Order: sequence, then C-alpha cells, then structure tokens
Amino acid sequence: MLFQQIRSATSIVSFGGKRFLIDPMLAPANTYPIVPDAPVCGRGNPTIELPCRPEDLFDVDAYIVTHWHFDHFDEVAVRILPKDIPLFAKNEKEAQASREVGFTDVRVLKEEGIEFEGINLYKTPCDHGSGDLVTEHFYQLVQLTDEACGLIFKCKNEPKTFYLAGDTIYYQGVVNTINRFNPNVIAVNAAGAQAPKGHALIMNEYDVWALMSDFPQLEVIATHVEGVSHATVNRKLLADFAKNKGLSKLFIPQDLETLEF
Repeated sequence: MLFQQIRSATSIVSFGGKRFLIDPMLAPANTYPIVPDAPVCGRGNPTIELPCRPEDLFDVDAYIVTHWHFDHFDEVAVRILPKDIPLFAKNEKEAQASREVGFTDVRVLKEEGIEFEGINLYKTPCDHGSGDLVTEHFYQLVQLTDEACGLIFKCKNEPKTFYLAGDTIYYQGVVNTINRFNPNVIAVNAAGAQAPKGHALIMNEYDVWALMSDFPQLEVIATHVEGVSHATVNRKLLADFAKNKGLSKLFIPQDLETLEF
C-alpha cells in the first residue's frame, strides 16, 4: 500500500490496486475564517496552500469522506470534484447530502463492511470530542455534528491491513478496533486540534505516544498535523517528541510525500 500526504487530513491511499482520495479540502489558504473560541495558529483556514493543482487529485477510483467538516470536505471540493466517481459517506444522511450536491454514485460505509473492487472497507468509531460536554456546547454553537468515522482497509491482495483512524482522540473505541482487526499500519490525525481551547478534538503527541506504547507492533502515520487554525501540534514538535520518546515506527510525511508499506 501507498500513503500520499496531500495537505492536512487530505491524502491519497493506494490499496489493492485502487486509489482513494481521502477527506478532500481543496480551497486556497485563508479561504475560511479561523475556528472560533479555539487556539489560533494561522490567519484563516486552511493555514497553508494546497501543494498541487486540485485537478491533480482527480485521478482516483473513489472518494472517502469521513465526515462533513470543512477540513475534510470543503465547499471547493464539493464544487469541483468530478461527480461520477464513487463517493463513500459516513452515514445515509451525509450520503443524501452528497447526492443533493451532484455526486451520482454515493455509497454508505458500514461497520459490517462494504466491498469495493475486491477491497473490504469497514467503518470504525471515533470520539471527535463527543465525550466532552464543553465541546458539545461548541458543536451546538457552530451547528456542526460531533460524529466522525474511520476505516479499515482489507484485501486478499494486500499483505497489510490498514486502519485510517479519522478524527478521534485515543480512546477505547480505537483500542477495540485494533484488537478486532489487527491492522499493521495506522494513520492518525495528530494535529492536537482543540475547540474550544483546551478541549481535544483529535490526537496530540501524547495520544500518539499512548497508542504506540499500547501497540508497539504498529507502523504509525501522522497525518492532519498542520493546515488548520485550531491545531496545537506541528511536524517539528511531533518529530522532536518522537525522537525524545524513541518512537521509531512513527512516520510524519511532508505534503506530497508518499510512504510505501
């Protein structure tokens, strides 16, 4: 399998001979305002430019949208992505929203799995701040859902099982997923994003450390590390932390860098 980091949570996963565009946020830097009541590391969102032309990302076999937040499926992606490529959505509500904006082949991810061209995709749970009462107030204020999902990729032609953890902190649901599927490689969203300030939405360096301490056999990709205004972790911080803690199986790809497993 191949994992190509694009920007923030956007990546291309090549698995079982197919290419998946993950969580496309395609707008230029500073298109959207900063996240309110949160730490600020940029003037707007995204905080950095897309490192390629958007159309360079169209040569894929399917899209995967883990949830409808701006940094995972933004207005530009909705407008310009080719609409006839299969799109996998988190649930029927978001699938219907995708159909309403023009996507013609929308499929719903399921915990029991869904098959695509010989590849089995399993929806996995996330805690995207849903266990935090203060963050729940924030979500209500900005009128966003607290729901997100991850995925397991399995294929008889691939020697490794891949786990895209999605927007989640490290919690029991992640542990249960690893114990159930026994993945070899996991991609974690590790920007330490907070909203409101001090309340975690996704993993930070200590979540990554705990995960890798509990499952030392895993090869771990840190994605979604930079690119949003409410992040508290950047690549240098995470790389320095990994060196200090001896996390030799942690990979922190640069934008457009491709990792092979």
